Amino acid sequence: MHNDTIQPAPPPLVTDAVPQPVAPWPHTVALFVVLIASALLGQQRAAGIANGGTHWYRYGSTVMLSWLLLGSVVAGVYHRGAFFAAALRNRASTWAHEAGIGVAVYLCGMLTLALVGGLTQLTPLRHKRNEAVVLAMLPHTPLEFVLWLLLSMTAGFCEELIFRGYLLQQFTAWTRRPVLAVILSSAIFGAVHLYEGVGAMLPLMALALLFGFIARQRKGDLRAVMIAHALQDFLVAILALAQPWLSHRLPHP
Repeated sequence: MHNDTIQPAPPPLVTDAVPQPVAPWPHTVALFVVLIASALLGQQRAAGIANGGTHWYRYGSTVMLSWLLLGSVVAGVYHRGAFFAAALRNRASTWAHEAGIGVAVYLCGMLTLALVGGLTQLTPLRHKRNEAVVLAMLPHTPLEFVLWLLLSMTAGFCEELIFRGYLLQQFTAWTRRPVLAVILSSAIFGAVHLYEGVGAMLPLMALALLFGFIARQRKGDLRAVMIAHALQDFLVAILALAQPWLSHRLPHP
């Protein structure tokens, strides 16, 4: 018997086929406005962070706001199940295998940060780094390290879904130029970290480019870059506190 049942739309994967938008354009514009506003407010909050404050409150509020932002992003996605499946459910590769790849990506990211960060040290941008802000954000007590781990995992999951998931796919669909899409999503990623200073923002943009091209190469599977991102955030605190001279060379995403 002939089956006339209408099949559901295919998942919006980042592939070489003609990409489709993952959400309505007004939703993306609203997200862009929120991210830019966050970058500008971050600049204003930087002075307050440098003057100290309660770490657990700052970490907790950042975790909550990150999940709220991700929730607002996912709410506008056309095919939510397919969106998460593309990023997290590639059955051809286990999470254990992805963890190994994530460690390799993390090491490549460290090399990228060191290289680009070293180059910025040769320019006037070496004076455009808010080192006091970064140091003031780091944990010091066991409880703070536990909360920092939670914050790092949240950043790795939420930010990768937003920047290398949603925005990368959306810009690819709009521009039909994958490389330009990676550049645009990486530029916005760098902008939201402007509170660390322009000298730190550029290495982070380079790291975002690395993550973006890896996500593109892996057909939208974000597990490895999520793990690398979380490792980068968590371990930079340990490295910065153990070796103070690294603190101005290893900005965190």
